[in-house]
Amino acid sequence: MRIAITEQPDYAAYSIEELEDVLENIDKQAFPERYQAAKNELAVKRAALPFEDDTDSAHQDEHFTRPKWSELHPITRISNGTFLVLIGAMFVSVLTDFIVINAWLDNSNWAIVFLTFAYSAFYYLAIFIDKRHAQFVTKDLRGKMTLFGMPLLAFFLWFSFVDTALPYTLHLASDKQETERKFAYEKGSGSKHCRHPLLLKENGPLSDGRLCLRESEHKRLPNKGWVYVKGYESGFGFDIEGYRFR
Repeated sequence: MRIAITEQPDYAAYSIEELEDVLENIDKQAFPERYQAAKNELAVKRAALPFEDDTDSAHQDEHFTRPKWSELHPITRISNGTFLVLIGAMFVSVLTDFIVINAWLDNSNWAIVFLTFAYSAFYYLAIFIDKRHAQFVTKDLRGKMTLFGMPLLAFFLWFSFVDTALPYTLHLASDKQETERKFAYEKGSGSKHCRHPLLLKENGPLSDGRLCLRESEHKRLPNKGWVYVKGYESGFGFDIEGYRFR
């Protein structure tokens, strides 16, 4: 008579899910040794897993989620709102053909420096006071770089706001008169938003400006010359509407 001997399963090769399935379905009365071996192996595998505190994990995920506007501290709202206004002002500076008066530019440097310091103070105060906002901002490398580079970024944003966007906004709200001015020009190097520019030399109270042309028109002009520019002039500058060369 031959007795069949069943080998003990190699539970070390089982996954946690497979071991849990074994413990749920095995007959503990018929195979008590196998049951105990599977139970021991499951304990070993669970002990080898990295520890994770569910409470801390949920708390951390909450901080890494962008806070809603209503959840932000008032100082943070002021800082973020100002930043959005400055971004909008940058687009105004790029997309408008507006020439600012020299008197404005002669007195704008102190304002740019003051506003840069004031905004930077608000920005870092918001980081200090609003802990959840601070943790969201500094959650990755880009945010940490912004944290250190914000004063420089703020300076350039305030520069475009004070020197172009603000006088242009005041120009739109003030009394204007339609006029035509003669400018000396020279060809300039192109950019993404103005590929074929003419650089206009300052004229009377107006500072230097820029005129964007079509490629064909730009090519047939001499490197230097004169252009008659039509537009609306106010006490803040000159908004270009059209031009002619003769």
